[in-house]
Amino acid sequence: MKSKILKKIAHKISPFFISLIQHFLYITCKKVYELPKGEIPAPAIWVCWHGQLLMGPYIYRKLRPTAQASVIVSEHTHGDIAIKASKRFNFNYIRGSSRKGAVRALVQAMNALKKNEDVGITPDGPVGPVYSISDGVSTLAFKCGVPVIAFGYFLDSFWQLKSWDKAKVPKPFSTITYRISRPLDLNGLTKEEANEKVKNALMKCIS
Repeated sequence: MKSKILKKIAHKISPFFISLIQHFLYITCKKVYELPKGEIPAPAIWVCWHGQLLMGPYIYRKLRPTAQASVIVSEHTHGDIAIKASKRFNFNYIRGSSRKGAVRALVQAMNALKKNEDVGITPDGPVGPVYSISDGVSTLAFKCGVPVIAFGYFLDSFWQLKSWDKAKVPKPFSTITYRISRPLDLNGLTKEEANEKVKNALMKCIS
């Protein structure tokens, strides 16, 4: 009984502290931006690795300060915490993942793109394996005919978490180098070729 109460308390207060730490790190770190030339098309599917979720949303909002964006989040408790911790980014949320609610999430994502909203996906979420690509990104791109934008960041000084997604937390006053890929056109590719193209772009963003 006591452990259940403690879990409920942690579930309520952890989003606040995550948000606080996240913003403190962002404002104290130096930011460098490596962006593609030309305009980034909209709508698009924006993808980053699960381990880049702590600081990743900031680059999206820098480039798209007022755009409507729907982010696919797992139905797990961790998804609830992520939603509450990221209120400042003003995202819409689609609940589901490759393991649960995949078809429903895909339909909602297609509807969002049709309404000119960007869609955000972590292709190795919610439980990995790390740096793996689920078919959701390529399926969505094929069906809606929209480009994929890979994004991420490189840290020059960080703490390495012992989590499956190899998440890194920037140390205060370090440098975050944000990277955005050129728009990836997946039309005409096989699913395997499309997944490999997206993975290569994502790895370049973090190295």
